[in-house]
Amino acid sequence: MMARGTGKSGQQVAEENVDALVEILSRYKESGQPLPRYNGELNRSKLAAECGFDRQVFRTNPRCAALVDAADEEDRERHLNQLEQAELRREEKGKVDEDRAALESDNLRLRAENASLKIELERFRRLELLMTATGKLPS
Repeated sequence: MMARGTGKSGQQVAEENVDALVEILSRYKESGQPLPRYNGELNRSKLAAECGFDRQVFRTNPRCAALVDAADEEDRERHLNQLEQAELRREEKGKVDEDRAALESDNLRLRAENASLKIELERFRRLELLMTATGKLPS
């Protein structure tokens, strides 16, 4: 299958993206310069732009995702002091806790909705039985 507008297969494009990312990450590492960050988080948009591809590649290409995650971790250890690293870990834990709370809330809401729908379904089943037996709607 060809990647839209490139005349190349998706696999070729994916391989080129990996090569571009490896080259950019190597430049940062060799120069001793930290990876681009925004509010402490890796600036994936800037990194993708430097590589010449869309930021979504970090989601759609597992090799690029693994490379950038490993580079981020290594960069944090190399360029952030212990206090900044602890702060980032705390923020990440807080985000995970928020996400978990949101999922638990959704789960409870969906369980309540499911129970309500089961009651309504049973009501319609009984109504159908009554209509089948009597041939008319109850008044």
